[in-house]
Amino acid sequence: MMTLARHSRGDKPVGLGIVAEKSGLSRGYLEQLVVALRNAHLLRSVSGRKGGYLLARSPEQIRVGEIVEAASGPIEVTDCVADVDSCMHAEFCTCRPLWELINLRIIEVLYDYTLADLLKTDWSQRVLEQIEQLRRKIQRPPRR
Repeated sequence: MMTLARHSRGDKPVGLGIVAEKSGLSRGYLEQLVVALRNAHLLRSVSGRKGGYLLARSPEQIRVGEIVEAASGPIEVTDCVADVDSCMHAEFCTCRPLWELINLRIIEVLYDYTLADLLKTDWSQRVLEQIEQLRRKIQRPPRR
């Protein structure tokens, strides 16, 4: 998706070969991935000699969480987050709320950012600053 966002020029589709070359991903893997991304309405394909793929929406309208879920399925850190009935300890489990909170925080971060955010030159620096702030805030015992 990043490669398409970077190399798309208006309505000119980008071929899968170019995406494979620029991203370092195998063409076979990309062929599988584009099916999932098309089904999620994140990509559209253009047939023909000059065909290829285009983003279905602008980078500003595509959330990173949408891409992750299209490629990997629903974001669930544990089975019980998705299906409380999958846990035999659900009635008295005190950990499930924590797992659900963690899961929702992951989803929140992924849906806070768009493809356009990732394309910005200062994006990495801003995120690294947030990471450093979190590291200072979190009190963890030293590793042994």
